[in-house]
Amino acid sequence: MINDFLNIQVLLAPESYSRLQNLDSNDFSDLFNKIKEFKSKKDDFILLDSHFLNIFLGNNLKNIFEEYGKFDFLAYYTSNEVASEEKIIEKDDFEPVNEVKLENEEIIEPKRENKVYDLDFEDIEEEEPELDEIHKKLEEERKERILEVRSIRESVNNKINYYAKDIDAQIHVYDEYDVTGKSTCEGTLDDFVKYFKDRCSTLRKIIELKNQKKAYPLNQLFRRKKENEVFIAGIVSDVNSTKNGHKMVELEDENGTFRVLLMKDKMEKGDLPSDVLLDEVIGFEGTINDKGDLMFVDRAFRPDITPKPTKTTDEKIYTAFLSDVHVGSREFLNKVFAKFIRFLNGEVNNGLEEKIVSRLKYISIAGDLVDGVGIYPGQEYDLYDVDIISQYAEVAAYLEQVPEHIKVIICPGNHDALRPAEPQPTFDESITSLFPKENVTFVGNPGVVNMHGLDLLMYHGRSFDDIIGQISSAQYTNPPSIMTELLKRRHLCPTYGGRCPIAPEHVDYLAIHTEPDIFHTGHIHINGYDNYHGVRMINSGTFQEQTDFQKRMGIKPTPGIIPIQDLSKREQHMIEWNQGKIEIN
Repeated sequence: MINDFLNIQVLLAPESYSRLQNLDSNDFSDLFNKIKEFKSKKDDFILLDSHFLNIFLGNNLKNIFEEYGKFDFLAYYTSNEVASEEKIIEKDDFEPVNEVKLENEEIIEPKRENKVYDLDFEDIEEEEPELDEIHKKLEEERKERILEVRSIRESVNNKINYYAKDIDAQIHVYDEYDVTGKSTCEGTLDDFVKYFKDRCSTLRKIIELKNQKKAYPLNQLFRRKKENEVFIAGIVSDVNSTKNGHKMVELEDENGTFRVLLMKDKMEKGDLPSDVLLDEVIGFEGTINDKGDLMFVDRAFRPDITPKPTKTTDEKIYTAFLSDVHVGSREFLNKVFAKFIRFLNGEVNNGLEEKIVSRLKYISIAGDLVDGVGIYPGQEYDLYDVDIISQYAEVAAYLEQVPEHIKVIICPGNHDALRPAEPQPTFDESITSLFPKENVTFVGNPGVVNMHGLDLLMYHGRSFDDIIGQISSAQYTNPPSIMTELLKRRHLCPTYGGRCPIAPEHVDYLAIHTEPDIFHTGHIHINGYDNYHGVRMINSGTFQEQTDFQKRMGIKPTPGIIPIQDLSKREQHMIEWNQGKIEIN
């Protein structure tokens, strides 16, 4: 039911949802079709509360068009210009229509004043919108929350010397790796072909460059019968296990397909990978059989990250990493988040805290700023604010309180107001305009940014849910175990068709084109840190308490803990701001 209404941009208030569940199928169908026809002429987002449910249940479509054709629904829900319910209902010509059935089955309506109903809404007089008592209360609560947030900076009495204030910010967004403004896919077969061709070509070139070898075309391998040390690379189109425990992998490139066999004993010794995934790009070297239709694999090559020393900044600066704020959720830890903002403004308890915050220069936020609307069935019961713009306005109010010299970089997540398919472009201007322009930079998901000389790869982490089910060593409780698998494959969502939807762009923006210095993710609400081949891996937690879904899944989040790192040091010493206390791991 909820999805049906969401498809026509209608959100159900909890009380309306309960009433609709009690309607029989015919009454529900009549009501839904009436609302759908009204929405075909009135392209506004509608919250179907009790008042408007009564309107649609008790009146015919003509009268509804007459009274609400030019009604400003957005103002009704969000502004101080409110719609007077009393004024609307008291109009003499707007009473419920009772149909009378005669013996000859003719249906007539009570006599009315002669009117011409213009469904194009050209001549309908606009009424001054006015909120009812419920919406007035909601608006008052929003204003109260915003006022409280905007008083955070003034409430901090401590004054500290910000060393980071005298350090110039250095932020460069790599637009070539960001889909924002470049999406062209329509979901056609041709789009998918171009997408996978680009994935295969991009990652195969990395494999070839790392190994200083050119991959042999798959459709020409019959010419290399009985030869050994033959090198090939392509995208995995099929993986099967034989009855003896070997793995049969089918590889594909632009020219054809070819089968390779990974022997069980070599996989058990670790000489060959046992975790080959569908759609990952990988290279193999081995011997071609007598028929020229199978390779016995001796070595495997992934695009992988090149081992290197961890890169550092020349100046001593700190960066905080957070994600999954989930403003709008009833589980949002607003007091803890406000305490962190006060910390940024100099509310410290000791010299160590002052030292850290005085040199904090950047904040990286890896998606899910808000809990969103319509993300899952029944979400409205879990929200304290069902207006998406109001949720973002509240986040923006918090970030307005961050000192201007601290630069904030934000990418979206799956709860944010964007297409769910990855890669995601950055936020629309209707959202970004709410935030302070002086110190906030928006990128897509994924986004690549050079931050003070270090390449930061930001990715929310939706594909984690797929990796967990495919690789036994990857665990929710150990986020770097998942992040490492993505870095090995140089791709943020290796397998197509899982829980993480992929848009078939003509360029694969989910491929990790350049090796990052920092890899920051979120999504699973659990903090975790490690270093892989010189790449700092940081998965930040959340500001949302454990949800019912997480309880059912056995996921225990780590809310209110923000990792902070000194980027001038090579050692992986992670500082944690833990609900107001500094801890060093």
